Amino acid sequence: MEMTEMKEEKEKSYSRRRRGGKEFQCHCCRKVLPFCWNCVCGFQICDACFNENKWGISNGPTWVCPDCGRVRMM
Repeated sequence: MEMTEMKEEKEKSYSRRRRGGKEFQCHCCRKVLPFCWNCVCGFQICDACFNENKWGISNGPTWVCPDCGRVRMM
């Protein structure tokens, strides 16, 4: 590793280094965000869209993926 690469690596936060800087894209609004609720099937939904559609996909501490039907914990 070169010195510039090491310096850039140190400037990143721990979670960025650990997760590899993953970004998410909401399947509803198509925005690229640092966090989305996601399912193992690949479905991703941002918090704003999730709250807007909570009546149809959530029943408390769990939510149901609209693509595959899996029950996911929040």
